[in-house]
Amino acid sequence: MTGCARLPEHLPKNPADQADLRIPRSADMATTPWPAAQWWRSAQDPELDRLVDAALQQNPNLRAAAGKVLLAQADVGTARSRLLPHFDASLALTQQYFSAQGLHLSANGTSNTFGEINPLVVRYHVDLWGQDRDLVRAARGQLAMTEAEAAQARLLVSTAVVVQYFALAGDLRLLREAEHLHALQERAEGVAEGGFRQGLSSASPVHAEKLAVAQSAEQVAKFRAAVAAERHALAELCGAGPAMQIAGKALATQALVPPAGLPKELPLRLLAGRPDVVAARWAVQAAAAEVGAARAAFYPNINLRLLAGWDSIHLGDLFAPGNFAHAIGPVITLPIFEGGALRAHLKAQNAAFLIAQDRYRSTLLTALREIADRLSTAQKLQRQDQAQQTAAAAAREQSQLQQQAWRQGLRDELPSIEAEITRIRVSQRQTAIVTARWQNWALLESALGGGYLEKTKDD
Repeated sequence: MTGCARLPEHLPKNPADQADLRIPRSADMATTPWPAAQWWRSAQDPELDRLVDAALQQNPNLRAAAGKVLLAQADVGTARSRLLPHFDASLALTQQYFSAQGLHLSANGTSNTFGEINPLVVRYHVDLWGQDRDLVRAARGQLAMTEAEAAQARLLVSTAVVVQYFALAGDLRLLREAEHLHALQERAEGVAEGGFRQGLSSASPVHAEKLAVAQSAEQVAKFRAAVAAERHALAELCGAGPAMQIAGKALATQALVPPAGLPKELPLRLLAGRPDVVAARWAVQAAAAEVGAARAAFYPNINLRLLAGWDSIHLGDLFAPGNFAHAIGPVITLPIFEGGALRAHLKAQNAAFLIAQDRYRSTLLTALREIADRLSTAQKLQRQDQAQQTAAAAAREQSQLQQQAWRQGLRDELPSIEAEITRIRVSQRQTAIVTARWQNWALLESALGGGYLEKTKDD
């Protein structure tokens, strides 16, 4: 009892108690209320809503996470049972033959049936040192951590569906543009061959156009394979096979990325809305409770026991008044020498607490980095999109001028085709940027917690 270790004095603070650190963000970013549940519905795409709902209901990883929550709930019930008295009843019948030369005197050489009925057996552990209460707090902390981990799994699955869906939408548009580009390359090849046959040009442009046709055909094949793979990935996330019907639509490059759902200020306390941060914080609290329970094991263990019933060596007089038996009293055990087991267990729980504390801090730093990265990426993509819109407008104007010159007979058809090819390639770059903006929006919403609100826990 003299070697009891003490609990760590410095517990990690709740994120709301941390310094009011700021996360850098652009002043011109739109601000809307946050957090928002079902954040993906801001995209206003019914097919995306259907896929996310299907994934949240049928994804096998989420079903496994829900099973872990049920196990944690059972553990809480088991821990709480230690705080309550246990009532039992027992019935025993024993047939025994006593040897003729035994020590049972009058019973020697006879066969008897022992009867014992105890309709009331009460056992109660006196939790003087708080060990049972600490174990309940630890179990509740583990349950809260498991629920937050399940919410994190749901957030990751929904984010993966949204990111994959926008990849599919972007590649569908890129495929359409690649097919248009391939048709233009074949048309340019025909014009070049016509000029060569008429002796207006050499064979070099013909070979160049043939190479361009082959490259564009390869690009079409690449995007078709990407579209198929993305549909398969979405089906897997939804817990279905590759044959699942997914009606994706091509991305509209002129559509604006929805607002990220950010408040005007981003203090560090907003990280309390991230389920992984909540899970890490509950892991620390559960580990601290485990340390308290390990420390309480050094003190005397007191159990109260009450028994009342009848027992007799002869069944015929089992319920005679003289055969009524009862007992009540404490059972006290004092750990004196355990071979170092108690100290080793307390040392292990202290180490687990320190590990949980460091993981909590690491989770906070990771969350800060992810949000800062997504905000800076959003600013970069916004600038790239603006520049690409300018390039796309110039390419469209140039294509229109070349088309007009060809129709008026001022030039042959090949420059107008090449101008349209340039416009398609600029549009492809714009499509890639807009796709990245949609995906970054989903990742930013996920980094901010995806609208997760922690359930209130009773002590």
